[in-house]
Amino acid sequence: MNLNQVLATYDSMFGKNSMQEIDAYLTNQIQVAFSEKDSLSALSLLSEMTSFCRDTSQKEKGIETCKQLLELMAELDMTGTLEYATALLNIASACRAFGMLQESLAFFEEVERVYLEKLEPLDYRFAGLYNNWALLYQEMGNFREAESKEKKALALIDQLPDTSIQRATTRSNLATTLLQLSQELEKEGNLSDAEKTYREALDYLQDSIARFEKEGGDDYHFGSALAAMGDAYFIKKEYEKSVPYYERALSELLKNMGKGEYYRRVKEHLTLAKKAAGILTEEEFRRNLDRCRAFYETYGRPLIQTKYAQYESRIAVGLVGEGSDCFGFDDAISSDHDYGIGFCMWVTREDFAQIGESLQRDYLSLIREYGSREQETVDPHLQERRGVFIIEDFYGNLLNLSSWEEDFDESTWLTISEHLLACGVNGEVYRDDLGEFTRIRRKLMAHYPEKVRRMRLAKALHEFSQNAQSNYARMMAREDYVTASLCVAQALKSAMEILYLLKKTYAPYYKWMRKGLEMLDFPAELLENIDRIACLPLQKDSWKGKKYSPYELNTEDAIVVSLEKLARDILNQMQSGTAPVNLGTAPADYRQDPFLDLYSQELLKNPEGKEEQMEQEKEVDFEELVDTIVKMEWKQFDKVRNEGGRASCQDNWETFSIMRKSQYLAWPMELVQAYLRDLIDADSRGWNMIMEKYGRMMESTVPEKYAQLSKEFPEINERRKNIQETIIAIQVEWMEEFATRYPNLAGNARSIHTTEDTPYNTSYETYLRGEISTYSEYTLFLYGQFIVSLKQQGENLAQHILQNTAHLYGYHTIESAEEGLKANPIVCSLRKE
Repeated sequence: MNLNQVLATYDSMFGKNSMQEIDAYLTNQIQVAFSEKDSLSALSLLSEMTSFCRDTSQKEKGIETCKQLLELMAELDMTGTLEYATALLNIASACRAFGMLQESLAFFEEVERVYLEKLEPLDYRFAGLYNNWALLYQEMGNFREAESKEKKALALIDQLPDTSIQRATTRSNLATTLLQLSQELEKEGNLSDAEKTYREALDYLQDSIARFEKEGGDDYHFGSALAAMGDAYFIKKEYEKSVPYYERALSELLKNMGKGEYYRRVKEHLTLAKKAAGILTEEEFRRNLDRCRAFYETYGRPLIQTKYAQYESRIAVGLVGEGSDCFGFDDAISSDHDYGIGFCMWVTREDFAQIGESLQRDYLSLIREYGSREQETVDPHLQERRGVFIIEDFYGNLLNLSSWEEDFDESTWLTISEHLLACGVNGEVYRDDLGEFTRIRRKLMAHYPEKVRRMRLAKALHEFSQNAQSNYARMMAREDYVTASLCVAQALKSAMEILYLLKKTYAPYYKWMRKGLEMLDFPAELLENIDRIACLPLQKDSWKGKKYSPYELNTEDAIVVSLEKLARDILNQMQSGTAPVNLGTAPADYRQDPFLDLYSQELLKNPEGKEEQMEQEKEVDFEELVDTIVKMEWKQFDKVRNEGGRASCQDNWETFSIMRKSQYLAWPMELVQAYLRDLIDADSRGWNMIMEKYGRMMESTVPEKYAQLSKEFPEINERRKNIQETIIAIQVEWMEEFATRYPNLAGNARSIHTTEDTPYNTSYETYLRGEISTYSEYTLFLYGQFIVSLKQQGENLAQHILQNTAHLYGYHTIESAEEGLKANPIVCSLRKE
């Protein structure tokens, strides 16, 4: 096991993956270590799992992991070693978190004994010991000992270099202890010392938060510092000041730790703070839909029954239309506007002519009387949405139509704002004996015609892809952070639009789109990823020294990684969700690429969504895929600009076709499919891979020209260069071997080595380097696996390709082609293509 790689991957997952995914990864790697009998790796990973269980409040799994760790150390006879003490420190901290305080104390004392014997006085590990030991004393209520341990840790850390985060964390821990100590002193009547200790704690917290924010606010412990500041203000009954700190803390804790025990504890403190500050909590809030329904039953129904009895069965009543309350999305914050009481009454045009004006007057009287009695302000603006309406006019005005036509044509469906359609089907209808209002409502509820839905879906997929999978990275590479932020916001909006369309549900106004998704039965992990992306700060440091590449993800940027995961989740919903989308006739194997603009084009090709059952079900034909690749390459080859004018081989389809087919017919299916996806992806981005290939060759053949072109090409990092050169070395060796066995065939192809390059001759090695430089990371990975596999089997790819070439030119064997070339050489060779 490559432990360093495993731990690097594990560390990189925080902030990018869910806690469940991280847990599953670490659990699997522990199993792998034991299966490989790699005890040292297992030891390290068990220690990491102990910490993870502690931080995510997994008590049972954490205790079991501690037992495994102790048993393994005993088996390896590690007692008294530094490695033993380090693992024991994790166990001590876990026991403390799980409430096993006396066991924890014994472990901490043992760790200190080993450290004092083995470490130098200024070793950083002492700081970790004292910080964690202090937390135990806090749990035990011994705040003096906790303060002593934390000040020991801080004195040490402040002397060590490159410890900015650790200094922030230790100050936060110390402040938490001092806050508790100040309360204890106050209970003892020592008010002067209590206030002094409190002020000391506040100073440490302000310093801690400032240090975290200076480092970007991404550290795991930042949420704890924010929660501690909330506690500091709560203690002094400054509840309004505590609320924003608790809210920020919850956001950080959710992002880094999930909804564990500590998260719930902070949320409880937030609820108490809001209540004490007089801020309406969600539990105390009453939805306006419920208030309005009660108002109708108490006052509205009796009015209609007594004054409009003969029309009672013809008046539809309910609450539908604009406003968060009609969706049931209103909350405590919503009560500051448009929170008034009321309901709607819908009648035919004929009935309105008879009773409309008087019914409206009586309704407004009810509202005014209620407002006066309940001391509730009547909002005149809100009353434009409530009261008496002609059925057709209500829908026409709501949907912003110049005239009402019940059966919308395609252009009308496409021009109506989707959030207005959502307003037409929200809320509640209390009664509709006549059924006319409900009839129209049900037609709208049936959602878009399929062609319109697919066209809207294509637009949303394109916009997501442009912003999330292209423009965000471009803007970060350009250091245009304002536009990068807009790209993220627009990508999330487009993603939510897609999800609503997949569920055949109209999306509400943008500020309620995220809330509405909770009603649509999507996987919690998908929604959590959307939330995670929204909370992530721009990853400026991850772009230092980076160039934009349309083919390579910057996996150091957590936003890039999370957006790509969101794209994959959307693709999964499109293909296998509760309302899968027919993506056209492309084979299912093509549909693994998360670049969503590809599917936008598929939808536009087939806007009707017609089933092509025979095409979809037939097996993928390998040679058809190869033909498709060669045709796509030919189109790109045709557009390559040559300095000396159009090359003759650009008009020789037969030779081009044979040479390219010879190569791809030697590849495995998975590699062919991956490369085809590269071509489709490049085509959708307007990128010419063949032109890039020839441009990269110029680095050896015409270096001064290459210097002018190179800035247009995606950057290739050192890791990829090393992989490519390893592959190239194997293939050059194969070509050398082939040339020895088949000199006539080899002489009819390119020269082999880059050292033989001239402005008029490009070697096989240089050609290969240019070509594989255009492959996506995934295709290069598959290609590398293919090459290594052939080498291990003693195969020669050059021979396989030239064997295919011989067959396509009509020779039965490569040997007959070798003999035939003496008298009748192939007219246009590999050198010409």
